[in-house]
Amino acid sequence: MGKNKRSDKLKGAGDKRHKGANLEVTLREDLAKASGVVQPSAPRAAKQRARAGSDEDLDEKQTASIQEMAKAQRGEEARREADDLAARASRVAFDVEEVSDDDDDDDYLDGDEGDDVDESAFDIGSEALSASQAALVDSFMAPKPGARRTLADVIMEKIAEKEAGAGAMDDDVEDNTLPERVVEAYSGMIPLLERYRCGKLPKAFKVIPALERWEDVLWLVRPDLWSAHCVEAATKVFASNLDPKRARVFYNEVLLERCRDDITVNKKLNYHLYQALHKALFKPAPWFKGILLPLVQDRDCTLREALIFGSVLAKASVPAAHAAVVLLKLADMAYSGAQSVFLIVLLNKKYALPRRVVDAVAKSFLKFESDEAELPVLWHQSLLTFVQRYRADLDDATSASLLKLLKAHKHHTITHEIRRELVAGHKSRH
Repeated sequence: MGKNKRSDKLKGAGDKRHKGANLEVTLREDLAKASGVVQPSAPRAAKQRARAGSDEDLDEKQTASIQEMAKAQRGEEARREADDLAARASRVAFDVEEVSDDDDDDDYLDGDEGDDVDESAFDIGSEALSASQAALVDSFMAPKPGARRTLADVIMEKIAEKEAGAGAMDDDVEDNTLPERVVEAYSGMIPLLERYRCGKLPKAFKVIPALERWEDVLWLVRPDLWSAHCVEAATKVFASNLDPKRARVFYNEVLLERCRDDITVNKKLNYHLYQALHKALFKPAPWFKGILLPLVQDRDCTLREALIFGSVLAKASVPAAHAAVVLLKLADMAYSGAQSVFLIVLLNKKYALPRRVVDAVAKSFLKFESDEAELPVLWHQSLLTFVQRYRADLDDATSASLLKLLKAHKHHTITHEIRRELVAGHKSRH
């Protein structure tokens, strides 16, 4: 009798324990107890939330008041940033803390520096160019007497123009020269920018893109003397804050010339300058207008330069519309090795191109039908890439014209591949 009462009592306790509980939860608890495994205690998050919830909540008026205060504070900070340029420049330009000069800056691991980039970083085809082929490519470059202008030459010309304009200015004309304090402040940054390796750039430097006369101030800080690390950091600042028209000027007159100078001197491109080119593609239109197209238009771009700049473009994703416009412009230009390199890069992106662009690229090859001069292997490689990617977009007349072109210009291995692609494209259309 006593045993029955005890079992009823235990049963009641069990029922009370599982009252209102899910059947699945109850079974899990029973199985866990039977297995003898100690289960972790419940997380404290619920207790903490309950404790936090016990605090008095802010009412709507207090919340709105805090938001207004935060908004006013942000506005005050923005106005403070937009204060008089000369005062701010004199305050922070010489602040060594802005560009850390500690010994830690020099403690770079070899891997942090990155490897310099040479033309081998971009493989344009299965065949390497021989010395004779490289000479043949160079023969399509426009002959220009004298040495190429460097970035330092460009800057000196800009400064000389400003000084000449200031000297010839009449007394009744408003003085357009920069304030002396601004000139001293920004000229004083040059040593910092020369040894810059990491950390924050001076605040006065960061506001240059927002200035009305930003280009005049830019020449004061001598971009030709910046360290490669500084060029990379500065490119990020200018690419983010300049409008496309101004960014094109920076890309063309500073970044392009600095990279070409480095390639000319070292026969390869510094890793940080390579990264600067990559970051400049944040704005693709100025990159094409300020870097790629001028390289091809001037016809003084070496094969090494074309391969390095092409590798930057090959690794980046650009809008299809921009690529189509650039292909159209490249097709209208006089032939050069750089043109073939950039054609190969853009065609290999396999964008869906308008019919007008495909026809223009085809015509750029067909204009050599009556030309008896030997064409470099790069020309054959670019033609092969074109028919591989867009054979289905060619009409029968264009395909037949290209087959006729192959009889005038042959390559012992590539011509067969081009003919095979054209025949396959003809079969796919019929």
